[in-house]
Amino acid sequence: MASPTLRAVVIAQSIAGGVLPAAFAGMEDRRYPHLLDEQTPIEIIELTVPTERAAALALELSAALKPQLYYAHLLDEERMLVAFPRTVVDIPRGDTDAIAHARRIGALFSIPDEQMRFAEMWDTDHPDAPAHPEASTR
Repeated sequence: MASPTLRAVVIAQSIAGGVLPAAFAGMEDRRYPHLLDEQTPIEIIELTVPTERAAALALELSAALKPQLYYAHLLDEERMLVAFPRTVVDIPRGDTDAIAHARRIGALFSIPDEQMRFAEMWDTDHPDAPAHPEASTR
């Protein structure tokens, strides 16, 4: 059974104009610093999104993303919606074909393959983080 909400994870620097779409008002839970690929300082925004609005909000995110290098994702225990610029991919948990498809889509936007470890994101917030995340806030 699906949860009533999905968790959205967005890189603040990925949003064109620097501001989340108005549709996300009141959904933000927290922001925290992260090192992308252990090198590039970024800020992560986490939001709680109602399940019934997840698809529409993923489309809103896809329209707000910068045209290259970034994606955002929304997930619950059963599914992940990956928002690429102007594109959303639905990945059911464990669906390796859908994961491969999402990675091919991400490559179109110059997203490094090592930043698209979707299969691991259900269990690890940031699979690109070091094995000993001293700065973890969870």
